[in-house]
Amino acid sequence: MTSTTGDQPRGTGRGKRVTIADIARRAGVTSAAVSLAVNGRPGVSDATRERILGIARELQWEPSHAARALAGAPVKTVGMVLARPAEVLGAEAFFGAFVAGLQEVLSAADYSLQMKIVDSTEAEIDTYRRWFGQRRVDGVVLVDLQTDDPRIPALEQLAQPALVVGGPGHHGSLPSVYVDDAEATRLIVEHLASLGHSRIARVAGTAEFLHTMQRNRTFMQLGEELGLVCVQQDAGYGASGAARATAEVLRMPEPPTAIVFDSDEMALAGAYVLRERQVPIPGGVAVVSYEDSPLTRGHHPPITAIRRSAVEYGRVAARRMLEVIDAAAGRPAVPSATGAPAQAESRVIEPQLAVRASTDPSLGGTTGADLAAGLDAS
Repeated sequence: MTSTTGDQPRGTGRGKRVTIADIARRAGVTSAAVSLAVNGRPGVSDATRERILGIARELQWEPSHAARALAGAPVKTVGMVLARPAEVLGAEAFFGAFVAGLQEVLSAADYSLQMKIVDSTEAEIDTYRRWFGQRRVDGVVLVDLQTDDPRIPALEQLAQPALVVGGPGHHGSLPSVYVDDAEATRLIVEHLASLGHSRIARVAGTAEFLHTMQRNRTFMQLGEELGLVCVQQDAGYGASGAARATAEVLRMPEPPTAIVFDSDEMALAGAYVLRERQVPIPGGVAVVSYEDSPLTRGHHPPITAIRRSAVEYGRVAARRMLEVIDAAAGRPAVPSATGAPAQAESRVIEPQLAVRASTDPSLGGTTGADLAAGLDAS
């Protein structure tokens, strides 16, 4: 039997990577010609380009990200750094769904998502500098926007593609996409007021985050406008803090008749405390969450929540990130579905309130329509 292995790159037994030099030898051209062909650059004839690309496919060649970075080509990677405890991130349904939407769009465009968890904002900024300095990423997505956020001027100074998830305002010259947390708060407070609640507590997440501050400010402003007694209890994101904060507000001389939680995990922790103290929901205390997920819909009673698709939020952020990367590289932007130009600051995913039995006792359980809509929201 005649062997043809001489035409193939020699293996090492460890899956030797096919290189541009291997393709060049097979095609009978220089490595420079192969580089021009596979990177879509002028300098080779159409026939030679097609022959080289055919050989590359036959050998199952994949481009080296390191080599692409050295050549100044896109490395097809978007970075995201998270300065949050891993336990909190792992338990947060909204964030997981957001990342799923982000990854879906990036993957369709042949981009990877590189994530890193750090222990401080300073470490996050250092990571951005190192990633861009080493050409590890084409752009970064910044989440958990803070008031007076030191990451904004640091990224502005780097002058590299970056997208801020959060707003409005506080994102400097960087582009941003955001959900209107003030509107979400208005929907919640007006709903509770319409049911006759005059004492409402809010168990709030991390105070440094801009969206938490916006919710806090709107909550207190609406309380004054509507003549309500509004109380805020800081808890930080996570079940343990929410449980402690719920116990605190229940010890007040005049406890609230409704409690609003900043996440579904926090709402479930608060509901557990109410159940342990034999406080009925909603007869004793009504419960509302800013996040809607299977956790809130599957609770008994189902929990009234702000419905906003975290998956779609991630998709929108990914599309905008790719636009920013293309603009920085001088590539024409892909027209949007509406044909309108991309805005520096874009409000996306209008919040809606899904009213359920945790605030309205006439709703005994989750309806089929609510479950179907909830699956889209998650």
